[in-house]
Amino acid sequence: MNKIYQLASLLLEGEEELALQLIEQEIERTSRQQMMNDLLTPAMQHIGQLWENNQITVADEHLATAICDFILSRLDIQLQPQLRTEKTVLLMGVQDEEHYIGLKMVSSIFKQNGWRVRYLGPNMPETHALKAIERWNPDVIAISAALVHRIMAIQSLVLKLKEEHPSLAVVIGGRITELIDLHTLLPSSVHIMESLPALEQWIKEGGPNGKKIS
Repeated sequence: MNKIYQLASLLLEGEEELALQLIEQEIERTSRQQMMNDLLTPAMQHIGQLWENNQITVADEHLATAICDFILSRLDIQLQPQLRTEKTVLLMGVQDEEHYIGLKMVSSIFKQNGWRVRYLGPNMPETHALKAIERWNPDVIAISAALVHRIMAIQSLVLKLKEEHPSLAVVIGGRITELIDLHTLLPSSVHIMESLPALEQWIKEGGPNGKKIS
């Protein structure tokens, strides 16, 4: 069986230990970043498609998401970055965006590269996002969205960020980057990450102080 479908099946069946074993084997064979990009993300997308096609229930999808969340949290505990940086990233989903697994994967990549992570989770109201920036003074704010109709929320938040914090690096990621050309809808200074490897490359190249990926 294809590993993507095998993992999706294990997540839907509630087999968290077997799913974790499969994921750890993939990490040993490739890397944590590649596992998330090539195995875990497609497996969760497949589960989402099954739900959209009414082939599984909301309960099934929630179970799979909860196990995926558990596995990512467990893997994060094992992270031992070789290098530490004083840089801070603030992670959030835009208001009304409930998907958060991709955001947790992004969090793992920043942690693996030695960043301080402030994870605010999904569905973050704009006013609270701006207050959090004042409190944490991050070097980067990373915003995630899955669905096209979140674009208005992204545009509104990004424009306010650029108005109030013009030097703050803004990163946009999530499934929305596959569905719509954000380059034509957002300021050119925004860093659009269409994949986890692209994000890791950007971080390794210096993040906000290095090369811009577009």
